[in-house]
Amino acid sequence: MKIKDKYYENIEGLLYNYNMLKINIEIADKQLEELKNEDGMTAISYDGIQTSATNKISSMTEIVAERNIAKEELIIKRKEKLLEKLNKLDRLLEELKETEQKIVSMYYIEGWQWWQIAYEVKYSERHCKRIRTEAIRKLAVGLYGEKVLEKEVM
Repeated sequence: MKIKDKYYENIEGLLYNYNMLKINIEIADKQLEELKNEDGMTAISYDGIQTSATNKISSMTEIVAERNIAKEELIIKRKEKLLEKLNKLDRLLEELKETEQKIVSMYYIEGWQWWQIAYEVKYSERHCKRIRTEAIRKLAVGLYGEKVLEKEVM
């Protein structure tokens, strides 16, 4: 059964950018570490203390702390969302057949060319592309559910 183009393209986009998305998680960790060290705020803990615009903060230290807390929350949410998506993708990749895993990994994540992949898995390029298409369909259904499947018109 065929899948909707936007879901196919979305899965491809995730796979093409898999390594960069992992690096983005590392960058988020570094940003969080930098925030902890920024402006000498490490000695002050605002855990459990509400700091918001309604408290009429007037101290520069409190303004910086409030800004840093907001940045930190934003980075953490972005990182968690990305981690969740990559963990799902990793789990789905594990469920593919070994040849499907190999072809998807070599083509999207490692950037191999089709002739190299065909030589490695000992199938024709054409057959490798068919295996890739089927694997992407499985990944899309796994990540987005049955809504990705196109209804066949009779």
